[in-house]
Amino acid sequence: MMTKLAGIEYRGTAGISKHCINAVIEMIHFGRVFNTVKILTTGSEYNYNHALLINTDVGIDVAIKSGFTSGYSGEGPRSFSYTLSVLRKFCNEIEEYYVPRKFLERINNSALTVKDLDWLSEQLPVRPQQWYDYIYESSHAKSHLQQDFPVEIPLSIIDERLLSIAILMKQNPDNALMDGYRLLEKVIKEKSGLIKETGAKLFSKAFSGENSPLYWEGLDGSESTGRANMFSSIFMAFRNRRAHQQLDPNPCDELREFMLLNQLFILERSTEIREIKSQNA
Repeated sequence: MMTKLAGIEYRGTAGISKHCINAVIEMIHFGRVFNTVKILTTGSEYNYNHALLINTDVGIDVAIKSGFTSGYSGEGPRSFSYTLSVLRKFCNEIEEYYVPRKFLERINNSALTVKDLDWLSEQLPVRPQQWYDYIYESSHAKSHLQQDFPVEIPLSIIDERLLSIAILMKQNPDNALMDGYRLLEKVIKEKSGLIKETGAKLFSKAFSGENSPLYWEGLDGSESTGRANMFSSIFMAFRNRRAHQQLDPNPCDELREFMLLNQLFILERSTEIREIKSQNA
């Protein structure tokens, strides 16, 4: 009788912790919902190996191969500790199960069977819960939990006029940001007709006051003023410093700055051109 393989996804690489961390982080980063996480453990008192079986979205099972270990000090236990610290932020149902070594071997060979999954569904989780003991609390402060998440631009929310610049952020973020600032000035000059103005003065004249050439329909005065001030403030706080100083590379800060610039483009797109009424009308 032919063995029927389980139709599940496999991620990570057995014995390589970083690959397995990346597999989990990538799933979270791209919005997959974790319904349950099963920690699959095999080994002896001082040397355990761990894989994960994650049920995601609408019942899709994803196996993370055994790149995690515990019972001694080293990269495997540290990686496992970090991964569990992240997982408990995104999943409320985490349980541990003891499985035979052959079970993990089949995961590592991408060869779990339907019979394996049926067997696992009949097993009771470890009681009392012990998986918290795999986490070294002091080594995973809140500020470091996101350290392995990729610093990527969420292209789905980027103004289309910035897309070509967004692609350049990886190669040369400083040039890309400066190109973005120049493009924003160009767009506002052309839309407002204030072709001789630049920087904060351009934004003040374009958006501020009852007779400004550009305005936001349906907003009260204070909200319009707040939006107008964002243009001048962000330019003064970020663009001017970037234009006149050599800044140390920092991908996180550069992405945050790009997202602020993107928000200015979105605000500009939502403005209307004010019709100037003739005094003789």
